[in-house]
Amino acid sequence: MFTRPFNANTMLWLAGKYARQGGGQIRLQEFCEMLQYLESVKNIFTQIDTDRTGDISVSELSRALKLSGFNVAGWPDGGGDALSLAVAEKIGRAYDADGNGVLTFDEFVQLRLEWDSYLDNWSATVAPDANAISPQQLLTILEAIKSSLESLHELAINPMVSGLPGFSAASFLGPMFYNSMFKVPRPFLHSTAELLIRKYAGGSSLLTFEQFCLLMEFLKEQKKKFTAVDQDRSGHINLQELGQAFAQSGMPLPLEQLLVVARRYDQDQSGTLEFDEFLQMMTELSPA
Repeated sequence: MFTRPFNANTMLWLAGKYARQGGGQIRLQEFCEMLQYLESVKNIFTQIDTDRTGDISVSELSRALKLSGFNVAGWPDGGGDALSLAVAEKIGRAYDADGNGVLTFDEFVQLRLEWDSYLDNWSATVAPDANAISPQQLLTILEAIKSSLESLHELAINPMVSGLPGFSAASFLGPMFYNSMFKVPRPFLHSTAELLIRKYAGGSSLLTFEQFCLLMEFLKEQKKKFTAVDQDRSGHINLQELGQAFAQSGMPLPLEQLLVVARRYDQDQSGTLEFDEFLQMMTELSPA
């Protein structure tokens, strides 16, 4: 049915999930669990891919996520609210690398592995009957995500992995959140969490699950932009790099405006913007 082999990114996600369970190795038990997981994901995919093309459209992803237990996603033919459908489309388009409107099985597996991690950390922090979280709970979830993905970073920078065809550690890790993503690890600030919630909760102080999903995609986009100019992983960028980040975001600014923006968000007056300061800036300046 599926003739295309898994790419290096998919293999890394699988290794990150199952080698962690096996204490750094994929033993027979973990290998069998991995095959069972892939079979379950394949069964969901084939329920959507009825014509057996090996692809599903981004618009069909909402149903695939619902079948996966990702209940935020609504059904296009009834029962799904507009926000839920928007969440599914936002997540799907992040994996549609060539912009052709469909996801291969390989891309769907990557999506599931990444979002399984986010959902596991949400479930571990939020009570089953709760439908919204506070800024402090958001910070707890984000820090838990960083810890859970640290092993993925360690795999990505392993010299043996760098030789895999088509693999780029910088590209793979660009949108990821892990403890050592910068040379000096720093937790997210409470003020950043408050800004993010106000942005995605429409001014409310509490964030729903659907809004959390949209927020996560925004965070990934901003982390990718930041690391694209922060080549040495210092965790801060200077004025020239900030200009590059704005240009890459489609918002080029002249020098005098860059100076105004940089001074406004440079809270510690260091002359550079740390990732948290950059994130607050983009939260306020970017459209929702």
